[in-house]
Amino acid sequence: MNKLALFTKRVITPERVIPQGVVLIEEKMILEVASRFELHVDDREFEVIHCESSTLVPGFIDIHVHGGAGRDVMEGSREAIQAISRFLASHGTTAYMATTVTASPFSIWQTVENLGKLIEEETGGARVLGLHLEGPFISEKKRGVHLPEFIRSPSIPTLDEIIKWSNNQIKVITMAPETPGGLEFIQHAKSKGIVVSMGHSNATFNEAKSGIEAGATNATHVFNAMRELNHREPGILGAVLGDDRVWAELIADGVHVDPSIVDLLFKLKGHRRILLITDAITAAGQPDGEYQVGPIRVRVTEGVCRNLEGQLAGSTLTQDRALQNMMQWTKVSLAEAVFMTSRNPAESVGITGHKGSIEPGLDADMVVLDDDLSVQMTFCEGRLVYRQR
Repeated sequence: MNKLALFTKRVITPERVIPQGVVLIEEKMILEVASRFELHVDDREFEVIHCESSTLVPGFIDIHVHGGAGRDVMEGSREAIQAISRFLASHGTTAYMATTVTASPFSIWQTVENLGKLIEEETGGARVLGLHLEGPFISEKKRGVHLPEFIRSPSIPTLDEIIKWSNNQIKVITMAPETPGGLEFIQHAKSKGIVVSMGHSNATFNEAKSGIEAGATNATHVFNAMRELNHREPGILGAVLGDDRVWAELIADGVHVDPSIVDLLFKLKGHRRILLITDAITAAGQPDGEYQVGPIRVRVTEGVCRNLEGQLAGSTLTQDRALQNMMQWTKVSLAEAVFMTSRNPAESVGITGHKGSIEPGLDADMVVLDDDLSVQMTFCEGRLVYRQR
């Protein structure tokens, strides 16, 4: 049967919370969303799934994730993507940008070429939306754990080659706007339909503002790997925090950003300009130990990822946990918090016509949450891809 009817305690849509909500699905699409008092459902036509003690929210969208379940996006293989996709779905993520790291030109070429061919394939879990290039066009001063020997100045011909290798699947680029040629690079990337995210950047306030005017719309893992905020030189952070045009990626794991600063960010940007991302690496969902992220060796201790020199190197965070943390630290409501996991990421990369909300005509990407906000079921494009045991 290719028609489903989900009966829930409540459905959270962008416009309202529907008590005793019902969602009708046909194939991959949402047909109707209403209260059970407004809809008659013929169980001969629809397979009914009863979730009357649970809440239905839009599927989570992670625009910055490197891996999980012991696998790395930089492997560029079908097996790696399937493992990552299934792991992400088990934590409510229904769509994501597979994110690379700064590496040798050959490694980046090989990864994006392989992944570009896989994006339309069935994953058995979360859908790959496209590729996010984190580097190599970043600042050496704010490189974090990215290896310095592979950092390059922004190059429009190089970008065009990478786009071609990827089968036009580059959707997001993290770069430093202050680097030579950075503003022209931003303009060119934007003309190609690519979202430019300012990050791994030592930009001054004015340099960052110039990047925004050139077309940069996002800030990569805000507060991390960027010039610190100073009351005399606000830097890139001052530009990002004070400009309502900029979406702010946040790693809400309590390690990358202190909960008190998360609360301050929320007061400054509000629930409509924050993107809850994970920056998760191979080690997500795995025990402590040593892992590889592209060319970077990472040691994980008590769930915290650092390179062998002790610098933070991604996370083991999942989006369901990020949602829980955000609600605990800011006291934001669930209805507002899911904007940060779902609608905002969809808006930031221009896919609200398909994803990010529970609305008729959109993809049936949905998560069933119990009262403690743990994931009970995940639906990706109308398919049940995860059920809690």
